[in-house]
Amino acid sequence: MSSTAPDSPGVRVRPAEPRDMGPIAALLNDQILHGRAHFGVATEPPEAVEAQWRGPSGGERYPWIVAEDDAGRFLGFARGHPWKAREAYDWTVEAGVYIEPHARGTGVGKALYRRLFDTLRAQGFVIVLAGVTVPNPASERLHESMGMSIAGAIAPAGYKLGRWTAVRYYQLMLRELGEDEDPGPIRPVSAVWA
Repeated sequence: MSSTAPDSPGVRVRPAEPRDMGPIAALLNDQILHGRAHFGVATEPPEAVEAQWRGPSGGERYPWIVAEDDAGRFLGFARGHPWKAREAYDWTVEAGVYIEPHARGTGVGKALYRRLFDTLRAQGFVIVLAGVTVPNPASERLHESMGMSIAGAIAPAGYKLGRWTAVRYYQLMLRELGEDEDPGPIRPVSAVWA
């Protein structure tokens, strides 16, 4: 199953597959070694990334979505993962998006986030959060363009590559619920992907 975002000609968005773990690991490892968007400090082999994808932070509960061009070239990915471990947080999800350098600013991030948010909404999640290291004007614009509002900031939040970095959190309500309304179960990714 795939979709083409109307404002991103030539971009196909689909669920991640085992063959994507190498490109995903390479993109994450580049950020781990050279960027501040990922707070990891040790690189991870594709096998470790695949274990995360197949584990409780991926698979059927938390979608991992890949963007590729018409030739099948990997452009980036987005994923959901748990915000907190306690059960009352089950309907809150944290989102992340990583784009290949050559594809940044082309609408790939919006196409990935649009499909990720639609999938999370269909699954039954209520709130999506995203942490952005700041300053990062391109990422800040992306999150704001998706209708996310600033929920707060932690400054400093982490020490990486020789300096302290702040993180701004963005929030989006995927659906409105009454204060006493039961949010219902979270459906598996495969049950809502169309």
